Amino acid sequence: MNPPAIPMRTIALDRAVTGAGAPAAKSRCLAVLLPGRWDEPERFREAGFARAVAERDLDVDLVAVDSHLGYFRDRSIVERLRLDVIAPAKASGYDTIWIVGTSLGGLGGLLYLRDHPEDLSGVLALAPYLGESELIGEIEAAGGARKWTPPASYAATDIGRELWSWLTPWLAGPQSVPLHIGWGSQDKLGRSNRLVADALPTAEVYNVAGGHDWKTWEELWEAFLDRTPICRRAR
Repeated sequence: MNPPAIPMRTIALDRAVTGAGAPAAKSRCLAVLLPGRWDEPERFREAGFARAVAERDLDVDLVAVDSHLGYFRDRSIVERLRLDVIAPAKASGYDTIWIVGTSLGGLGGLLYLRDHPEDLSGVLALAPYLGESELIGEIEAAGGARKWTPPASYAATDIGRELWSWLTPWLAGPQSVPLHIGWGSQDKLGRSNRLVADALPTAEVYNVAGGHDWKTWEELWEAFLDRTPICRRAR
């Protein structure tokens, strides 16, 4: 496992160079892309995320972040994103910022939404990791996310119960920041993802044929771009 780097390594997808921090704003909209556990940020370029934006003539800049497992293990993921990516982006002129995360990156987006919703215009979680199967079974047995009662206490290492202890009341209340979720119909994490989807507006839920892989996530990304006007180029 790589140790957390300070600052986080980032890649502006429309440029050939890599560096740290958010790019200088060319539009007013930025999508911050967080990869999964075993993936490098370069995978977003290879998977066609930038191409999909260009084909739709959308006024959105993309920055991919090397938000690897080390940042989750030492619980620095949210703070490093805030200091190394989000705050510099806001300072450079972005006023619309989305976090888009795949798998573990989706968890990172949710944790950031929990701690700093004021920084975000929305989160797109693609097949996010939401906890171990035992916990997901508990929530299902309770009748879903809105009926599950968070425990009075849980182990400091239990990120799943920590997440759902916030997410359950958040889903039941008014949501000032939209959360979109998508997954493939054969995805191993679809069971947990569906628990969140059942508590969201149908317009914020995406499901396509596929598994836990980049081909599926790219298709979900395209569906999201087609449905959600995060920023369109002025003509």
